[in-house]
Amino acid sequence: MGVLRVDHPDIQEFVHAKQNDNALTYFNISVGVTDTFMVAVRDDLPFDLVFEDKVYSTINARNLWDDIMRSTWDWAEPGVLFLDQINRMNNLGYMEEITTTNPCGEQPLPPGGACLLGSFNLTKYILTEDEESLFDICQLTEDIPVVVRAMDNVIDRTTYPLEEQECEAKSKRRMGLGVTGLANAMEALGHSYGSAGGLEFIKTVMSTLRDHAYEASAELAKEKEAFPCMSDAYL
Repeated sequence: MGVLRVDHPDIQEFVHAKQNDNALTYFNISVGVTDTFMVAVRDDLPFDLVFEDKVYSTINARNLWDDIMRSTWDWAEPGVLFLDQINRMNNLGYMEEITTTNPCGEQPLPPGGACLLGSFNLTKYILTEDEESLFDICQLTEDIPVVVRAMDNVIDRTTYPLEEQECEAKSKRRMGLGVTGLANAMEALGHSYGSAGGLEFIKTVMSTLRDHAYEASAELAKEKEAFPCMSDAYL
C-alpha cells in the first residue's frame, strides 16, 4: 500500500501514477485526506501543498478532489483514507498515530502493526420459517465471544516475521471483527441496498457485533488481565 498525504507537493503526480500498464503494478495506492482539505473542498478554498513546513504551491482544493474522484472512477485508484477521522475513532489514539493501512484488508494500522481479521458470514444466520426468511440475531450474539476468544489466542500462537510486529500485536492485542455476505443476507431478507429496512438491519447487526465484542473483551481481561498498553485514557 502506497499512501501519500493530500497536502504533499507531489500529490497531483501521485494521483495519476497508476494510469498506465507498467508502473506500481503490484501496489495499491491511496490518498491520505485531512479535515482541513475537506473543509477547503466544501468551501471552495485554496489549499497549500507543504513539505517540512515549506509551502511549495497553492492549488484549488475542489479541482484536486475532482481529479482524485475521476481517477478512482476511471482506474479504480487511488483510494481515499480520511486520516483525521481514522485517528479520532481509534481506541488506541491516545498512544499512536495511524497514517496508512495494510494492503490486503486495508485495515488502518500503526508502524509494525499486524493484521488479524475475522468475519461472520451473515448468510449462515438466515433462517426460513413458514416460507419467511429471518435473521438469527441470538445465534450471532452467542458466536461473538467464541470468535473473540479464538482470535485473541491467535495473537499468542502466531509466528511473526518481525520482532516489531510481535511486540505491537502482543502489547495491544488488536483484532478486527467484521462481516461478509452482507448484501446476500439483505437480499434474502427482502431488503434492497440503501432501503430503510436494509439500513436498520445493518445497524442492528453492527451494533450487536460491537457491543458483544467489547463485552467479550472485558470478560477476557478479567480472566487474563488487560492488554499491556491499557491505560485510563482508553476508558
